Amino acid sequence: MPSAEIKLVINASPSKIWAFLNDFKNIGKCLGIVDETEIIDENHAKWFLKDQQAKVTRTKWVEAEFIYLEKDKRIAWNAKGENLIIQGECELKPKNSLTECKIKLTFEVLGLLGSILKPMISITINSRLENFIQCLKENLENS
Repeated sequence: MPSAEIKLVINASPSKIWAFLNDFKNIGKCLGIVDETEIIDENHAKWFLKDQQAKVTRTKWVEAEFIYLEKDKRIAWNAKGENLIIQGECELKPKNSLTECKIKLTFEVLGLLGSILKPMISITINSRLENFIQCLKENLENS
């Protein structure tokens, strides 16, 4: 499973970051591959993928769920569709008026298609994580 992990400092409180990530619409927006989010309940949603990702992975949507919620400390999610699994996790530690964040993203395409796409995903996973972080910073540090 291709994954990328980084530790960084964000100029926002743990509670502000946690609240932002506790919204499937925000996570979907920051992932950059989600076109639309349908909220099912507070712990479940359906992410409809952008056309390009849907065609490449042969997956139109994934069912997302929070698998770990520790308020202001840690949040983790798992999203699974026909041929795609997306996992994410964020650990938060206060550092003066800032927050140290350890963020991990994992993407896996299943089946025969997965063995074909794994090298490409391994190459692009770091830029996906960078885009995710940029989205977090834009939405949290400037507000």
